[in-house]
Amino acid sequence: MTVSLTGCSDRIQSLQSILHRQDAEESAAGSTAAAAEPGQTQDAAASATGAAAEVEPGAQAGAGNTSDDGTGAGALEEAGYGEGTVLNICCWDDTLEDLFLKYYPSYVDNGDGTGQLGKVKVQWLMSEDQDDYMKFLSDYLLKADYLGADERIDLFLASEDDLATYVSSTYSLDVRGTLGLTDAELEDQYPFTQQMAMDEDGILKAVSYKATPGVFVYRRSIAQSVLGTDDPEAVQKAVADWDSFVATAGEMKKKGYFMLSGYYDAYAPYRAGATKHWERGGVLQIDDVYPAWASFTKLMTDSGYHRKTFVGDDNWVSDQGPSGKVFGFFRSADDIDTRMAAYSLKNASMPPQEGNGIYGDFAICMGPQAFGRGGLWILAASGTDNATLDAEIMRKLTCDSGVLQEIAQGENIFTNTMSGMEALAAGERTDAFLGGQNAFKTYDYVCGRISAQSANAFDVRLSSAYRDSMLPYFQGDEDMEEATDDFYDYVDRIFPELSLGEED
Repeated sequence: MTVSLTGCSDRIQSLQSILHRQDAEESAAGSTAAAAEPGQTQDAAASATGAAAEVEPGAQAGAGNTSDDGTGAGALEEAGYGEGTVLNICCWDDTLEDLFLKYYPSYVDNGDGTGQLGKVKVQWLMSEDQDDYMKFLSDYLLKADYLGADERIDLFLASEDDLATYVSSTYSLDVRGTLGLTDAELEDQYPFTQQMAMDEDGILKAVSYKATPGVFVYRRSIAQSVLGTDDPEAVQKAVADWDSFVATAGEMKKKGYFMLSGYYDAYAPYRAGATKHWERGGVLQIDDVYPAWASFTKLMTDSGYHRKTFVGDDNWVSDQGPSGKVFGFFRSADDIDTRMAAYSLKNASMPPQEGNGIYGDFAICMGPQAFGRGGLWILAASGTDNATLDAEIMRKLTCDSGVLQEIAQGENIFTNTMSGMEALAAGERTDAFLGGQNAFKTYDYVCGRISAQSANAFDVRLSSAYRDSMLPYFQGDEDMEEATDDFYDYVDRIFPELSLGEED
């Protein structure tokens, strides 16, 4: 079994080789990496959405390849996919199982860690933790040809960090052409969640029930002190582009505040402006947004506009707490009412409410660049014997606006239904942590402006490596050319299959 990576299939032969290369990268990189936020892996702290889609949703051949009844069962049967009696779902925690228990129609809990969908038994195969998940899952995928039908993976989850590896491989199925989901069924999803899950031929390989916009989260009291208002529309004008952002940082400094906390805080939104992958045709390429980010961060550092922290370290966390003097943070919607809310409290044993620390002293706006960060995707494994049921689960959990609205309201997460989130954005929903703001209104606005690139197996790690290579430049130990040479040395050492020359 081999992995087919568009543009580099002759260089990366299997999923196992990707794992081996990642292990080598971790041991040989030698660059200073940002600290992970508590509860996250190192790569998760570094990840962010790409930008500027090269292929629009629905552009691939085979879209709408379904049977007459619209279920796709006919096409699946013709392709040789039967239906088994055991559905194996691979994941790293019980998040998806919990959603099945609460929201999936007809799902029955067997009481022994398994479930039932009609006559099909649902087994949850979980790794011990997310750090071990890729190895755990890959062992199943690589051995699929040697396992019995009831032992093979049918569905599996992927985070943003690992999504491209699986989307770019032969181990995941075409959502439209093979599973039979139609353009009409998928059209209510935010486009960027599909763009990220397409291979470089434009084939959609994964779907998500979540949309995870990134926003600029700022302190209301500091905005009032420096800008004279904490209104999100007024604050957005002060951070509408990177030049305005720097100018506002100067005003913050005059009043004794920092605009951001650390070196890498603005990397995610900058990265979202990229219009090309790190690799094309075996050649390394650096999008202009990356040196632009490095120049921006150098200016912010030399001007004293941030506190020189790293994502996840103690100072970065405390900057979001009662003693913090930092105006704002670029954060994912998933983190705001969870991690940020916890950091804001003065007394963690007391209820999270206004008066406990700086809870309620925050608001959000889009900031200079729309971006997404995080996310969770569902993929069907190529060895599945339950393809029809796989497709039906994708329909229910990622295409059914009613189910997605229930999840959004029940779990307080922003879900992947444009019509459903527009309805909640227009309602009276309020967020106590954000001072009563309806966050869904901003989330929906941002999600409509995110444009992501298709999946590329090199992007996440080369992006993180470039970011970390710039640290000596920020700290005054190297100039930008030297730091860039460090990055080239890293690529040559870890990715020898990539040419460092300019592509014609």
